[in-house]
Amino acid sequence: MGNRKVVWFLVFALTFTLFGLHPERTSAASVTITNGTDWLDTAGNPIHANSGNILQVGSTYYLYGEHAVGGKFDSVNVYTSTDLKNWTFSNAILTKDSATELASSKIERPKVIYNASTNQYVLWAHYENGTDYNLGRVAVATSNTPNGKFTYEGSFRPMNYESRDMTVFVDTDGTGYLVTASRKNGGANDTMAIFKMNASYTGIQSFEGWLFENAYREAPAVVKKGNRYYLFTSQAAGWYPNQGAYATATSMTGPWTALTPYGNPSAFGSQIHDIATITGSNTTSYIYMGDRWNPMNLGKHKHIWLPLTLNDSNGTASLEWYKTWNIDAVTGVVTPPALVNHAQGKSATASSTASGSSTSNVNDGNYQTSWVASSNSWPAWWQVDFGAPRTITEIDTSWFMYKGSEGYYKYKIEISNDGVNYSTLDRTNNLTYGFTTDAVHFTARYVRINMVNAVLWNNPGSWYTPTLGR
Repeated sequence: MGNRKVVWFLVFALTFTLFGLHPERTSAASVTITNGTDWLDTAGNPIHANSGNILQVGSTYYLYGEHAVGGKFDSVNVYTSTDLKNWTFSNAILTKDSATELASSKIERPKVIYNASTNQYVLWAHYENGTDYNLGRVAVATSNTPNGKFTYEGSFRPMNYESRDMTVFVDTDGTGYLVTASRKNGGANDTMAIFKMNASYTGIQSFEGWLFENAYREAPAVVKKGNRYYLFTSQAAGWYPNQGAYATATSMTGPWTALTPYGNPSAFGSQIHDIATITGSNTTSYIYMGDRWNPMNLGKHKHIWLPLTLNDSNGTASLEWYKTWNIDAVTGVVTPPALVNHAQGKSATASSTASGSSTSNVNDGNYQTSWVASSNSWPAWWQVDFGAPRTITEIDTSWFMYKGSEGYYKYKIEISNDGVNYSTLDRTNNLTYGFTTDAVHFTARYVRINMVNAVLWNNPGSWYTPTLGR
């Protein structure tokens, strides 16, 4: 981003939650999804399946994803499950030994779809050489089974257009589509493109149009509900989380609506890679599947799965954070945790407030509003008064980014019952970008977030105005 002068907003969402005394009961088949932890397979090994997708075949779910070693492609792996929680490693369906050009390469965002006409499973992925991102190709491989060794068909630019972050989608009429970050006006990833696949899903039949011109979007994911299509994307911010957004249409070829933000300003510290459609006996549910990358160590990847709400009546999508939540893979029923947001709507104060801003913007329930300090002086603080002592078990803090997480933040959580004497939970060792979740257990009337410092990686000579939002 260079040294251009911008106003830096330090925004964090403050959500206080209290687990209910009588959590809602779930069925015997319901399992708990836990976010932000190290996911292990049934053998106790790490699940290596980044940026992939889920395919359902009968009662079995297949989880596909990529594994890299030292920044280079090692394998596309598949895991199987019947409950969406307990995953058994099945096979490395494509490896660096599958073809000569895979020996030193990058394979990212692999997606597997099924072609009902050819009875083949087809894998598409973003392909680059092992050293840079100059090729901008897709790679294709095929198999007769969902977890067999895939035959590598090669890599290419679709109709000679660049293709980087991509997804594939099969419509209800059997038509296959490629949606990809491409180049139209001179910048890599400056505009997205939609292509229609050929009948075998192994190549491209036609270019269908450009999307989000000069918006620099990547990480596309498509889902259809009823007659409406939803296309989710992130900003192009490398390995850093940022504000996700979506558009809708009644045809894959458009026209598409303008982009609308979803979730909080960092998509809860994740980058979307797919939307899983879980069709159960009682209902159909949708799972937001995201990657939480550690920019300083990409090997420390975390899976973020959250229930996604798609509103039929007005064509909107909404995403909320849950550290844990439940799903029954047989019925499709999602059960969120019984939590209470004690901060929302309560009286708030701050170290200072800029003209036109309000401290209430932090806890008004709107992710897109914020409180702004009156100067760029640090440290700065914002405080909520519950009106009476409340027991708090989780504090979620989302930190504003300017087109990506340019800084990670040092902060303290200060708690009090009289507004005079405070105890401190020190989080000045934080290195996490975008979104933090603090598991706590205390009872207090006042909770203060003390913004001590920020570490900016891209523009360390500049300093910015502290700002706080949900």
